[in-house]
Amino acid sequence: MQQTAGLANDPRMSSADVIVAGSGHNGLVAACYLARGGLDVLVVEAHNTPGGMTATNPMAPEAPDHLINEASIHASLFRMSPIDAELELTSKFGLRQRVIDPCHVQLNPDGDESLGLWRDPMKTAEEMRYFSPRDAKAYIELANLIDTAVQIGLPIAMTNITKPGMGVILKVLSAAVGKLRYWGPMFSMMTNTFAGLIEETFEHPMNRAPFATALPFMDFKSDLSAFAIVYLAVLQRYGVAMFEGGTGAFPKALIRCLEASGGRVRTSAPVSELIVRNGRVTGVQLESGEELLARKAVLTAFSPKSVLNHLLPAGTLPDKLAKRAARIPTSNRGIADYKLNIALKGKVHFTRHQAWRNKRDGLDLRLPTTQWATHEQAVAAYDACVRGEVPEMIPGLAQITTAFDPAMAPPGHDTFWFWGGLVPFNPRIGWDQARDLITERVIKDTAKYLDGIEELEIARRPLAPPDIEKRFRAIDGSVYHVDPYITRFGAGRPAMGFAGYKTPVPGLFLSGSGTHPSAGICGLPGRNAAQTLLAEVGKG
Repeated sequence: MQQTAGLANDPRMSSADVIVAGSGHNGLVAACYLARGGLDVLVVEAHNTPGGMTATNPMAPEAPDHLINEASIHASLFRMSPIDAELELTSKFGLRQRVIDPCHVQLNPDGDESLGLWRDPMKTAEEMRYFSPRDAKAYIELANLIDTAVQIGLPIAMTNITKPGMGVILKVLSAAVGKLRYWGPMFSMMTNTFAGLIEETFEHPMNRAPFATALPFMDFKSDLSAFAIVYLAVLQRYGVAMFEGGTGAFPKALIRCLEASGGRVRTSAPVSELIVRNGRVTGVQLESGEELLARKAVLTAFSPKSVLNHLLPAGTLPDKLAKRAARIPTSNRGIADYKLNIALKGKVHFTRHQAWRNKRDGLDLRLPTTQWATHEQAVAAYDACVRGEVPEMIPGLAQITTAFDPAMAPPGHDTFWFWGGLVPFNPRIGWDQARDLITERVIKDTAKYLDGIEELEIARRPLAPPDIEKRFRAIDGSVYHVDPYITRFGAGRPAMGFAGYKTPVPGLFLSGSGTHPSAGICGLPGRNAAQTLLAEVGKG
């Protein structure tokens, strides 16, 4: 794998038919499809490790033998796509993934019980029945409703939203007509607030608890925010998996696929500007000053707001579209994402809750993501964040990554992963203080459930929004690249006029998590963008 910088004299590393800027999984997926489509493809990556938010690296220098997933861990949306089969990632290029079931487990903070969200909604309902028979029935009804929503929307996710084609439209209409009885309840659900949907559907605190912590996408109290619950339909239809060898095994398999078709990756090559000549994007300029030539197109696979407002020379876009690009929301929710990895010199255990689980079914609580915030604590945390305050309790998802893959740490050791989507975007005390305060609160709270987390710590690696922005070049530290309002999906993602991957500037295409259909480990933005570009190249 060629991953060196400063190769201005090597034409294969300084020019290509298509330059893909950004080696996150969407950029690499796009590169693979483009290379397989017969184009000469060069991927340039700012960091010295490819993969973007799907990178796995050693926690050096303090714990170099502990591997950490720097950002993402779960493949859910990716599993609903045909990418694995089409690119032969599993069959030919060594990708290995295993479904985690249940993926999420809620721990009772006031007892020793737990509640698993299983791929089979009947199993989840049976666990809810322990706390409330009424809630069990309500969950099955909700599961059927959101599964219907996914069946209707899935064909749209697989294509260019601005040019869906008659075949896609017919598939959507066929699915919709066959589910007419769900349209009323679906409209009622989608127009509800997220908190309202949960509180109206479930009566027991344990059955309410898992959702707000696992899905803190936007204001729980705003109309139309209930759409976030659709994630559960993806979980139950396709399952949520992890990659053997860490999340970074995914981009490694993609790079093997890319190289097999003649493509290549160049790391430590941060792009500072898009080169525009005669109104067309013809390449990229690196921070070193080196210019790379793109004979046919440049496809960017990171924050579209950054691309359109900072990398594209001023005055390139028409004034109206330039103003739209400037208004792409990346910091409007009041909440932000926080990530913590901890290297441990021993094994940690959910001793109290595991004892109860052993009596029930023996489920190993070290394997799924676990959470323990109540519904009320999650809503209160959101309110605190909007005020610019660090919540007293930081809701989030915790996982012992070595329970899935012991090779990610030395024998007998663990690595711990925590993600919270309910920290303030703009803390009053500033991020230097807020980062430390959040980290200490997360560890102190985790220690109530996970024995050994404090005593066995070797090193910690917190990532607050300023760190996420610096490490992943994600503007405002947004892991979504575009605030996930429902109006910023489909034709509105990332903004009206930019939703079809092809931009108004000839030679420039957008991809990445800020484009249709979604953020997360998905790959469809890369696949759809590549297919759009290939169609355009075919037109000359």
